Amino acid sequence: MKLNKLKPPVNALEALRESLPPAVAETTAKASRGRGVPLQLIVPPETLKALKVGAAELETTVRALVLEALQARGYPVPDGELGDRRRG
Repeated sequence: MKLNKLKPPVNALEALRESLPPAVAETTAKASRGRGVPLQLIVPPETLKALKVGAAELETTVRALVLEALQARGYPVPDGELGDRRRG
């Protein structure tokens, strides 16, 4: 048995595609932020522990703390990237 016989005719696919409404992507505040690029670094265990404790005390993330510190040192960090991204 040939697999070609299982495919619907092209005109049937076109007719189905034209009968459906166009796809619309909804954007949210979370989705509108930049995707970013990964950065990995190795820090001493006590540094990581202090960052995690500090983030917990401020109810934010380690990522947010690091970005705020970078911005404070003059590195460009868009304002939309600051803060806890888990809170949409």
